[in-house]
Amino acid sequence: MDPSLTELNALLDNYVPLTKKVNDAKIEALQKEADCLEKILPRVGAVMPYLHENGESGQCPLINRVEEVPLSKDSGFRISNALALIEAGPHLVRSFTVEHWGIKSIPSFEINDSQEISCLDAIKTYSFEAICAGLVEMLRCQIVMDSEYKELQGRIERVDSLAEILQKKLEIECRQNEAEEVIS
Repeated sequence: MDPSLTELNALLDNYVPLTKKVNDAKIEALQKEADCLEKILPRVGAVMPYLHENGESGQCPLINRVEEVPLSKDSGFRISNALALIEAGPHLVRSFTVEHWGIKSIPSFEINDSQEISCLDAIKTYSFEAICAGLVEMLRCQIVMDSEYKELQGRIERVDSLAEILQKKLEIECRQNEAEEVIS
């Protein structure tokens, strides 16, 4: 047998099982990431009401990939592929939008498609790292909550101090009234 053919055969004997191992590892990694994301989402969902002003429910954008494809200097397509976390559930929603833009003489249109997406499909589409980065950005508003908490603590302390002063004043006035009644 030709030595190069023997070497090729040996390399293929090693390569074919390796490709199966790599494929199996990819599937396992995706599934483990999806399982992890499924455990993260309820925790994030628990704090989402505090991320909105006045506790309003809604959605938080995590990823928004936008690509513009010019057709000419006055027209083109804009394609948006976005992922948002919806508070109810919570669950993930993928939005795909295609817009045609141009001058008035060219017809414009927009196509929107939004649907719930599983954690596994979200990871396959956007990557686990990108989704986690989007969640981190969403939760960064905690800094605002920290300062709001400190402000509220200050208000509580001021009211407690005022209540204590008023209580002492009331006690003094009651004692004075009792003393005046005894004298009278």
